[in-house]
Formats: sequence, C-alpha cells, structure tokens
Amino acid sequence: MAELMPSYWPTRIMLAIGFVATVMVVLLAPTLVSPCISCDNASVLGVPSNVLEAALAVGLAIVGLAWMLRIFRGTPDEPRAWRYRDR
Repeated sequence: MAELMPSYWPTRIMLAIGFVATVMVVLLAPTLVSPCISCDNASVLGVPSNVLEAALAVGLAIVGLAWMLRIFRGTPDEPRAWRYRDR
C-alpha cells in the first residue's frame, strides 16, 4: 500500500464535516419556511423574508461545499500559472 500524506485523514475529516453540515442545512431549511402564527414577515421583492432567508442559507452552504471540493481536488504540488507574473 502506498504511503499516505501526513494530511490525508485531517483533510478527509474536514471534508466529511463540511458535507454533513451542508446536508443538515438543506434538511433543516424547511423549518425556517414554516409559517409563524404571530410573526409579521416583511417581503423583499415580493418574496417573504423567511423564504429568502432559507434560500440564502441553503445557497451559501452549497457554495461553501463546492468551494471545499474545489480546494480538495486541486493539485498541491505545483502552483497555478496565474499566480505568478512575468518579470
């Protein structure tokens, strides 16, 4: 078996935590949308604020997970060409 990098397991654990957190946000988002009996929800551009809040939470969680996957799948050995300018 090939020898693993020192950061193999911490990286996998962080990715798993991010995935679980995203799933929790997506599954718990409907609780933010549930109607409130005594609340006076303002609307933003015709959308109730509680629906907009749930959509924003889910959207940010998905973008965060996609960003984590992008970093995870990147090549750690060689820097990107756009990071360096010609001198």
